[in-house]
Amino acid sequence: MESQRVEIILKKLWEMYGSSIEGKFDQGTDLYNEIMLEEFFFTLLGGFGISYELNKSALALFKQKGYLDSSLYDEQEKIIITARNLRDEFNIKQFEPKSMNGEYRKYRFIETKPIFIVKAGYWLWQECAWDLESYFSNHRDLFTREWLCSCPGIGMKSASWFLRNIGINDDYAVFDVHVLRFLEKLGVKVPQVVTEKAYIQLEMILREICKKIGVSLGKMDYLLWVLARNGYLAYVG
Repeated sequence: MESQRVEIILKKLWEMYGSSIEGKFDQGTDLYNEIMLEEFFFTLLGGFGISYELNKSALALFKQKGYLDSSLYDEQEKIIITARNLRDEFNIKQFEPKSMNGEYRKYRFIETKPIFIVKAGYWLWQECAWDLESYFSNHRDLFTREWLCSCPGIGMKSASWFLRNIGINDDYAVFDVHVLRFLEKLGVKVPQVVTEKAYIQLEMILREICKKIGVSLGKMDYLLWVLARNGYLAYVG
Protein backbone atom coordinates (compact mmCIF):
# COMPACT_ATOMS: atom_id res chain seq x y z
CA MET A 1 0.00 0.00 0.00
CA GLU A 2 1.25 3.46 -0.88
CA SER A 3 0.34 5.03 2.48
CA GLN A 4 1.78 8.41 1.49
CA ARG A 5 -0.46 8.56 -1.57
CA VAL A 6 -3.49 7.56 0.49
CA GLU A 7 -2.63 10.23 3.06
CA ILE A 8 -2.27 12.93 0.40
CA ILE A 9 -5.63 12.11 -1.21
CA LEU A 10 -7.53 11.81 2.08
CA LYS A 11 -5.99 15.03 3.36
CA LYS A 12 -7.04 16.88 0.22
CA LEU A 13 -10.59 15.52 0.52
CA TRP A 14 -10.78 16.58 4.15
CA GLU A 15 -9.49 20.08 3.40
CA MET A 16 -12.01 20.46 0.59
CA TYR A 17 -15.12 18.92 2.16
CA GLY A 18 -14.46 18.29 5.86
CA SER A 19 -16.23 21.41 7.09
CA SER A 20 -19.47 20.21 5.47
CA ILE A 21 -19.83 17.28 7.88
CA GLU A 22 -18.46 18.78 11.11
CA GLY A 23 -21.97 19.59 12.33
CA LYS A 24 -22.82 15.90 12.33
CA PHE A 25 -20.40 15.44 15.21
CA ASP A 26 -21.34 18.52 17.23
CA GLN A 27 -24.43 16.93 18.80
CA GLY A 28 -22.48 15.66 21.82
CA THR A 29 -23.50 12.60 23.78
CA ASP A 30 -26.43 13.98 25.79
CA LEU A 31 -29.07 12.14 23.78
CA TYR A 32 -32.34 10.98 25.26
CA ASN A 33 -33.10 7.28 25.50
CA GLU A 34 -35.84 7.60 22.88
CA ILE A 35 -33.36 8.92 20.31
CA MET A 36 -30.86 6.18 21.17
CA LEU A 37 -33.55 3.54 20.65
CA GLU A 38 -34.46 5.05 17.29
CA GLU A 39 -30.81 4.91 16.22
CA PHE A 40 -30.53 1.33 17.51
CA PHE A 41 -33.44 0.13 15.37
CA PHE A 42 -32.40 2.33 12.44
CA THR A 43 -29.13 0.39 12.45
CA LEU A 44 -30.95 -2.94 12.61
CA LEU A 45 -33.28 -1.98 9.77
CA GLY A 46 -30.36 -0.97 7.54
CA GLY A 47 -27.25 -2.59 6.14
CA PHE A 48 -26.88 -5.29 3.48
CA GLY A 49 -27.26 -2.87 0.59
CA ILE A 50 -30.41 -1.19 1.91
CA SER A 51 -30.34 2.43 0.81
CA TYR A 52 -30.36 5.28 3.30
CA GLU A 53 -33.72 6.48 1.96
CA LEU A 54 -35.34 3.05 2.31
CA ASN A 55 -33.82 2.71 5.78
CA LYS A 56 -35.32 6.07 6.84
CA SER A 57 -38.70 5.14 5.42
CA ALA A 58 -38.71 1.91 7.41
CA LEU A 59 -37.85 3.68 10.66
CA ALA A 60 -40.66 6.19 10.09
CA LEU A 61 -43.14 3.34 9.68
CA PHE A 62 -41.59 1.52 12.64
CA LYS A 63 -42.34 4.53 14.84
CA GLN A 64 -45.74 5.25 13.33
CA LYS A 65 -46.98 1.68 13.85
CA GLY A 66 -45.75 1.52 17.45
CA TYR A 67 -42.90 -0.95 17.11
CA LEU A 68 -40.65 1.17 19.35
CA ASP A 69 -42.41 -0.33 22.36
CA SER A 70 -40.45 -2.54 24.74
CA SER A 71 -43.59 -4.48 25.70
CA LEU A 72 -43.52 -6.11 22.25
CA TYR A 73 -40.12 -7.64 22.94
CA ASP A 74 -39.96 -8.52 26.65
CA GLU A 75 -41.11 -12.16 26.31
CA GLN A 76 -40.31 -14.96 23.87
CA GLU A 77 -43.97 -15.50 23.04
CA LYS A 78 -44.42 -11.82 22.20
CA ILE A 79 -41.48 -11.59 19.83
CA ILE A 80 -42.92 -14.42 17.73
CA ILE A 81 -46.07 -12.36 17.22
CA THR A 82 -44.08 -9.16 16.62
CA ALA A 83 -41.91 -10.89 14.00
CA ARG A 84 -45.00 -12.09 12.16
CA ASN A 85 -46.53 -8.61 12.22
CA LEU A 86 -43.29 -7.04 10.97
CA ARG A 87 -43.09 -9.57 8.16
CA ASP A 88 -46.60 -8.59 7.08
CA GLU A 89 -45.66 -4.89 7.19
CA PHE A 90 -42.48 -5.43 5.18
CA ASN A 91 -44.46 -7.28 2.52
CA ILE A 92 -46.67 -4.26 1.81
CA LYS A 93 -45.69 -1.71 -0.83
CA GLN A 94 -45.48 1.29 1.51
CA PHE A 95 -41.81 2.25 1.59
CA GLU A 96 -39.85 5.01 -0.12
CA PRO A 97 -38.09 5.82 -2.35
CA LYS A 98 -40.72 5.08 -4.94
CA SER A 99 -39.81 2.94 -7.92
CA MET A 100 -39.32 4.28 -11.46
CA ASN A 101 -43.04 3.77 -12.17
CA GLY A 102 -44.03 5.77 -9.09
CA GLU A 103 -45.00 2.86 -6.85
CA TYR A 104 -44.03 2.46 -3.23
CA ARG A 105 -41.74 -0.47 -2.46
CA LYS A 106 -41.83 -3.52 -0.27
CA TYR A 107 -39.01 -3.74 2.23
CA ARG A 108 -35.99 -5.96 1.65
CA PHE A 109 -35.18 -9.24 3.41
CA ILE A 110 -38.83 -9.73 4.34
CA GLU A 111 -38.24 -13.14 5.94
CA THR A 112 -34.99 -12.53 7.82
CA LYS A 113 -35.08 -8.88 8.94
CA PRO A 114 -38.07 -9.29 11.28
CA ILE A 115 -36.36 -12.19 13.05
CA PHE A 116 -33.15 -10.23 13.65
CA ILE A 117 -35.11 -7.20 14.82
CA VAL A 118 -37.23 -9.02 17.40
CA LYS A 119 -34.27 -11.02 18.68
CA ALA A 120 -32.34 -7.77 19.08
CA GLY A 121 -35.28 -6.18 20.87
CA TYR A 122 -35.45 -9.14 23.26
CA TRP A 123 -31.67 -9.02 23.79
CA LEU A 124 -31.90 -5.32 24.61
CA TRP A 125 -34.62 -6.02 27.15
CA GLN A 126 -32.52 -8.67 28.85
CA GLU A 127 -29.35 -6.57 28.82
CA CYS A 128 -30.60 -3.16 29.96
CA ALA A 129 -34.42 -3.18 29.94
CA TRP A 130 -34.32 -0.88 26.88
CA ASP A 131 -32.57 1.84 28.88
CA LEU A 132 -29.64 2.65 26.61
CA GLU A 133 -29.24 6.11 28.09
CA SER A 134 -28.44 4.68 31.54
CA TYR A 135 -26.28 1.93 30.08
CA PHE A 136 -24.05 4.32 28.15
CA SER A 137 -23.83 6.78 31.02
CA ASN A 138 -22.07 3.98 32.92
CA HIS A 139 -20.21 2.32 30.04
CA ARG A 140 -18.01 4.49 27.84
CA ASP A 141 -15.09 2.20 27.24
CA LEU A 142 -13.54 0.04 24.57
CA PHE A 143 -15.89 -2.83 25.36
CA THR A 144 -19.13 -1.13 24.33
CA ARG A 145 -18.63 -2.23 20.72
CA GLU A 146 -17.93 -5.79 21.85
CA TRP A 147 -21.12 -5.66 23.92
CA LEU A 148 -23.16 -4.52 20.93
CA CYS A 149 -21.64 -7.21 18.74
CA SER A 150 -23.20 -9.81 21.05
CA CYS A 151 -26.63 -8.57 19.92
CA PRO A 152 -28.34 -10.64 17.19
CA GLY A 153 -28.08 -8.86 13.84
CA ILE A 154 -25.27 -6.51 14.88
CA GLY A 155 -21.65 -6.91 13.80
CA MET A 156 -18.62 -4.64 13.76
CA LYS A 157 -20.00 -2.37 11.07
CA SER A 158 -23.44 -1.94 12.64
CA ALA A 159 -22.03 -1.47 16.14
CA SER A 160 -19.61 1.19 14.91
CA TRP A 161 -22.38 2.89 12.96
CA PHE A 162 -24.67 3.03 15.98
CA LEU A 163 -21.99 4.28 18.39
CA ARG A 164 -20.99 7.02 15.98
CA ASN A 165 -24.59 8.08 15.36
CA ILE A 166 -25.27 8.55 19.07
CA GLY A 167 -21.99 10.38 19.64
CA ILE A 168 -20.36 7.78 21.89
CA ASN A 169 -17.29 7.16 19.74
CA ASP A 170 -16.06 8.72 16.51
CA ASP A 171 -12.86 6.67 16.40
CA TYR A 172 -14.48 3.71 14.66
CA ALA A 173 -15.07 3.15 10.95
CA VAL A 174 -18.34 1.93 9.46
CA PHE A 175 -16.73 0.77 6.19
CA ASP A 176 -19.61 0.98 3.76
CA VAL A 177 -18.98 -1.17 0.68
CA HIS A 178 -18.45 1.95 -1.47
CA VAL A 179 -15.85 3.26 0.97
CA LEU A 180 -14.03 -0.09 0.93
CA ARG A 181 -13.97 -0.06 -2.88
CA PHE A 182 -12.55 3.45 -2.84
CA LEU A 183 -9.84 2.51 -0.33
CA GLU A 184 -8.97 -0.50 -2.47
CA LYS A 185 -8.69 1.79 -5.51
CA LEU A 186 -6.20 3.90 -3.55
CA GLY A 187 -4.07 0.83 -2.86
CA VAL A 188 -5.33 -0.26 0.56
CA LYS A 189 -5.46 -4.05 0.71
CA VAL A 190 -9.09 -4.98 1.39
CA PRO A 191 -9.87 -8.71 1.77
CA GLN A 192 -12.87 -10.16 -0.06
CA VAL A 193 -14.34 -11.25 3.27
CA VAL A 194 -13.84 -8.64 5.99
CA THR A 195 -13.63 -10.67 9.19
CA GLU A 196 -13.57 -9.01 12.61
CA LYS A 197 -9.77 -9.30 12.65
CA ALA A 198 -9.48 -7.76 9.17
CA TYR A 199 -11.93 -5.02 10.15
CA ILE A 200 -9.80 -4.01 13.12
CA GLN A 201 -6.63 -4.11 11.00
CA LEU A 202 -8.21 -1.83 8.39
CA GLU A 203 -9.25 0.55 11.14
CA MET A 204 -5.70 0.62 12.50
CA ILE A 205 -4.27 1.46 9.07
CA LEU A 206 -6.76 4.26 8.45
CA ARG A 207 -6.55 5.54 12.02
CA GLU A 208 -2.80 6.11 11.69
CA ILE A 209 -3.28 7.99 8.43
CA CYS A 210 -6.08 10.08 9.95
CA LYS A 211 -3.86 10.99 12.91
CA LYS A 212 -1.31 12.43 10.51
CA ILE A 213 -4.04 14.45 8.81
CA GLY A 214 -5.46 15.63 12.14
CA VAL A 215 -8.95 14.16 11.88
CA SER A 216 -10.68 11.30 13.67
CA LEU A 217 -11.23 8.01 11.87
CA GLY A 218 -14.99 8.31 12.30
CA LYS A 219 -15.15 11.73 10.69
CA MET A 220 -13.04 10.68 7.73
CA ASP A 221 -15.05 7.50 7.23
CA TYR A 222 -18.30 9.47 7.36
CA LEU A 223 -16.99 12.03 4.86
CA LEU A 224 -16.03 9.24 2.46
CA TRP A 225 -19.52 7.74 2.81
CA VAL A 226 -21.14 11.11 2.03
CA LEU A 227 -18.89 11.65 -0.98
CA ALA A 228 -19.51 8.10 -2.22
CA ARG A 229 -23.26 8.50 -1.82
CA ASN A 230 -23.15 11.63 -3.98
CA GLY A 231 -20.94 10.04 -6.63
CA TYR A 232 -17.85 12.18 -5.98
CA LEU A 233 -15.44 9.36 -5.18
CA ALA A 234 -15.76 7.97 -8.70
CA TYR A 235 -13.66 10.94 -9.87
CA VAL A 236 -10.96 10.64 -7.18
CA GLY A 237 -7.90 8.44 -7.14
